[in-house]
Amino acid sequence: MQHDNRSTIQQDKPWIRGVNLGGWLVLERFITPYFFAITDCTLRGDFTFHPDQIDAPPSTSSNYHLVDETSTCQPVSPYPVEEWTLLQAFVDSSSSSSSTSDPKTLAKEYMRVHWDNFVTREDITRLKIEGRVTHVRVPLGHWIMGDIKEGEPWVDGGWEFFERLVGWCREEGIEIWPDIHTAPGSQNGFDNSGHLLDNPTCDGWDGVDDDTSSNTDVVLSTNVKRSLKAVQDITAAIAEGNMTDVVTGFGILNEPFLDCDIRVLKEFDNQAFAIARQNLGEDAAIYIPDMFDSKKWNGWWTDAEDHSNTFLDSHYYHVFAERPRGLSPRQHIAYVCQHNLESTVACCYEDDEKTVPSQGISRIIGEWSASFDTLVVDKLNDVMAGIAANGTAPEFHREISPKRKAFLRNFVEAQMVTYEAAGTGVSSGWFYWNFKMEGGAFAEWDFLRGLKESWIPAIPDADTSSVDLYGTCYDIIFKTSDDESIVHEFPDPSSLDPNNWQGVAIDDDVVVSHGQSLVKGRPGDHDGFGYFGLILLAILSICYFVFRKKPKKQSYIEVQNIAV
Repeated sequence: MQHDNRSTIQQDKPWIRGVNLGGWLVLERFITPYFFAITDCTLRGDFTFHPDQIDAPPSTSSNYHLVDETSTCQPVSPYPVEEWTLLQAFVDSSSSSSSTSDPKTLAKEYMRVHWDNFVTREDITRLKIEGRVTHVRVPLGHWIMGDIKEGEPWVDGGWEFFERLVGWCREEGIEIWPDIHTAPGSQNGFDNSGHLLDNPTCDGWDGVDDDTSSNTDVVLSTNVKRSLKAVQDITAAIAEGNMTDVVTGFGILNEPFLDCDIRVLKEFDNQAFAIARQNLGEDAAIYIPDMFDSKKWNGWWTDAEDHSNTFLDSHYYHVFAERPRGLSPRQHIAYVCQHNLESTVACCYEDDEKTVPSQGISRIIGEWSASFDTLVVDKLNDVMAGIAANGTAPEFHREISPKRKAFLRNFVEAQMVTYEAAGTGVSSGWFYWNFKMEGGAFAEWDFLRGLKESWIPAIPDADTSSVDLYGTCYDIIFKTSDDESIVHEFPDPSSLDPNNWQGVAIDDDVVVSHGQSLVKGRPGDHDGFGYFGLILLAILSICYFVFRKKPKKQSYIEVQNIAV
């Protein structure tokens, strides 16, 4: 199936385009690996930092102390993997030592260092001035307002830094769309839920427990009800803090897994939507997760009366399944043009034929990046092992080659064009993940670095579609060099199971052919022969003029028109 996403439907609202402030109020180890490289001294409250650590205090601060390689501090082995195990390490250390310090107090002090220094005023200025960013998406933990049960290691205290961010964004004219990124029990089992489980699942969140009471036909678990409480507490605090001039959108839950009970999720959506709109106002933008399958949501919230300014949020990455990581440069672009566009335009419509875009819910692509050939978890294992062994993160000062940068620019532009799907009228925009990264191992995720090195363009004017600046996604395929030397697939694919839950079959003819199946009939070609037809015509023409015989008088050989 071929797609052409030229701007054929007039966008009647400004595009929503922004970046994520990920890894800040909800930790993610691949964004700030040094912060997770704790020692036994860290757990006693003796906080030390690595050179160039991105969330360390300023070097002029009295709290800035570098790691002393000759000291007696020993790395905690294994290093924590997400926020739960990092904070739990303080609790476990207290129970096994004679320290009289409160472990949660020490944990909160450590977290405050990160909250205070990872997102800076300069970052917000750069996003606005250099990137022309109009929106930021800010992941929040469900515990941020203090709903922490006995046995849970979470610490609160991050809210004051969110309030500080609101002030900065107000000064710069940037809108904030926070989302509740985590859920009690974990809605997906991923590390970005705050608590990594043995296997990805939603069961810890929506699984029915002893509390089976419900006001509806659908039974909501205790953890689902706690998520609703988080929506209430956070949105009420935003309203009471007079932040609604800046906080104009709100995400009620991030990435619930495939096995969530969709009846529970829809009931949660309805109740959370009502709470958020009551607190934030009827004009507040509300976005909901797609459960990794946007087409499930056709017919949902399509009415304009109650559900205008609502959005179905999808996240697209090429690095979490083996087959996409192994694609050539042109194939990566083609995969965006085909697979990612198909997922984007699978929802949301008024009719079964998918010809009339929803007058209510629209689409938003809340996460995507320029990373294309490196599996995060395996590379991160190497990074953390390097820190433990040598005190330095591997590839910290990694450079990106000019050829790779040229591809990244095309890859980014193709995604900008595709996720707007301007020719369909179903999408409203996107958010890049992430605003910055520590070190170079995951440089392709770094928006501010991409801006500086010009492999990410500044965000277009809100009234201009990306396709009108960069051409169609198909145009971008053909301006992309298919130099496979820039692809460094990691890890070795032979060591992996290609059939994990994110596995996909690469069988689209445009992708498989590196775009060559599009040659026939591309604009500028002649009657379908395309580039190969033009070459063949040139050869035949030369042969004709070199080897032809002179015709006899009063007779001729009629040469039929050749379609080229």
